[in-house]
Amino acid sequence: MAKLTRAQRKAHAAAEAILTKDRLTEDEREFVFQNWHEGANHINGVAGAFFTPWDLAADFALDGGSGRIIDLCAGIGILSYFLHRRSQWGTRPAEITCVEFNPRYVEVGRKLLPEARWINADVFDWRELELGQFDCAIGNPPFGRVRRTANGPRYRGPECEFHIIDIAAELADYGAFIIPQQSATFKYSGFQCFERRTSGRGIEFERKTGLDMDIGAGVDTSIHRDQWKDTSTICEIACFDFAAARERRAAERARLDAKPQPVASPFPATQLELI
Repeated sequence: MAKLTRAQRKAHAAAEAILTKDRLTEDEREFVFQNWHEGANHINGVAGAFFTPWDLAADFALDGGSGRIIDLCAGIGILSYFLHRRSQWGTRPAEITCVEFNPRYVEVGRKLLPEARWINADVFDWRELELGQFDCAIGNPPFGRVRRTANGPRYRGPECEFHIIDIAAELADYGAFIIPQQSATFKYSGFQCFERRTSGRGIEFERKTGLDMDIGAGVDTSIHRDQWKDTSTICEIACFDFAAARERRAAERARLDAKPQPVASPFPATQLELI
């Protein structure tokens, strides 16, 4: 468990008191999102469970998509909360499914975002869960070499965030994820201009999976680096067109299937006799 300051303990206790209510106001939801500490009763560092800061989650909604949305490794649902609020201004509210392994996080999330469907499960069991298909997949997945129970469909490397994205590619047409800057195929946050990388683990992920990473709306996450609890990090918001990747794979399979195969001769091969 994290070592909370006196102010953090007091704020967390106040958030826990609010969560005893049957229904929460918008102001109460905001207070809990900002002050309920993921490390108060859980070893969040081992699981890589660091909740997205409030302001960063609000910025993330620019890239988060609409329609049927699945939030993988949802925590207490802050990314989904902002997408739900944003969708209220559209033609129809977003239909959100949140998948989270920690049962206490799910319990809190159901209070904060009762509009979503919450599933307490391991995202690596996605096939057995029969989650369905979605317009968009989102997430702030665990970063780096954290313990996991399986692999993504294609990726076999050590970075957990890539396994989650690889799974998302099977569930949705579009994806937006918060990932470490070192895992991105570009550098933008904290830099004067956008720069595309030519090597690194993000490039390797693209090569192995066929999933192309892009920058999306261009949110500079570095301004939020000191708002994380128990960590300070610069991330990037990485966006993916999963539907286009599936079309490319299907076209390549069709091309290979249509490729003429060598026809075996009906006559047995004989060795010519040299004279």
